[in-house]
Amino acid sequence: MIHSRAIRISLVCAVTAACAFVASSRARDDAGDLIKRGKRSLDDGRVAEAESSFARAAAVGKGDDRSEALFLRAGVTRSGKDAEALYRKLLDTDPSGGYSRRAVLELAKIQFATGRYEGSYTTLHESNASDESEEASLFEGMSAVMLHHYDDALSALQKVRKGRAKVWATLSMAEAMDGNGQTEAACAQYDALARARVSPAAWYRHAECLEKAGNDGEAKKEYEALAEAFPLTPEAVRAAEKQALPEAAAAPEPAASAAPEDEKPRGAGFTLQFGSFGERANAIKLSSEIKKQYPNVRIDSELVNYHEVFRVRFGFYATRDAARDAGEAMSKTLGEPYTIMPIPGNQ
Repeated sequence: MIHSRAIRISLVCAVTAACAFVASSRARDDAGDLIKRGKRSLDDGRVAEAESSFARAAAVGKGDDRSEALFLRAGVTRSGKDAEALYRKLLDTDPSGGYSRRAVLELAKIQFATGRYEGSYTTLHESNASDESEEASLFEGMSAVMLHHYDDALSALQKVRKGRAKVWATLSMAEAMDGNGQTEAACAQYDALARARVSPAAWYRHAECLEKAGNDGEAKKEYEALAEAFPLTPEAVRAAEKQALPEAAAAPEPAASAAPEDEKPRGAGFTLQFGSFGERANAIKLSSEIKKQYPNVRIDSELVNYHEVFRVRFGFYATRDAARDAGEAMSKTLGEPYTIMPIPGNQ
């Protein structure tokens, strides 16, 4: 009888262990299935369903499945803050996994887009991400330019050798040269990019180089061509102002006064940014909320690493202090954080 009871106990234990193994395997299978389901939803444009599937996969998955689910969910969540938290969670739980390098890069891109250039540079530099990714080299270099660390910027940007990223790297290298006092070399870079008609920012800088060299007539032609070719860009607005300068100089100067917050004064150097999105719909949603209190909020679109980014912004300010004062007041009213963003060409 004792022997029979022992056999029954052994059988129960074996069945329990087998069930546990099947349950564990099923959980892993479920994570993989959920990831596949989420990808199909994403392909069909059902972003909310995709995010839900990725969230469930992250909750039940292990190892690479869990990391992939976290990475994919971070890529579709509507909140930059939530995306950043998910990337950090992935890096904390799986620092050397297959998705860690990609998470580092995406985290740095969020930091860059929200004006945290020191964080973006540190994230990429300390992880040595640029050793394996030209895109990481590009963002490390652009972050260094914004921090005025021009030698570090050139070191990173020289690693970018192909594709659309090369255009942005070349522009950033020119800015670094300009910052280092290598004006002639920088202007040559701007000239090459302007001739290729691939970057309104480079085109504008090229026209500025002509103007500074005393070639006012050629500069005006370039400003006119730029405004015609890229009419919806910030550079086109500034180019139009440049064309109007001779006429404005002949008119009597009005009494000095503070520029209204919703009107762009000549020479403005800063604006307030309340969000940066890869999807225009998300930018529209945030701007609609802000518009209830501040009707003149706007959405600026820019190309960042050959992807269009939509930025919710407000105001133009001549000094950083003026922008900070306005930002603090708006943040208290809206309950939204803000970032002070320099306007290229007027820093």
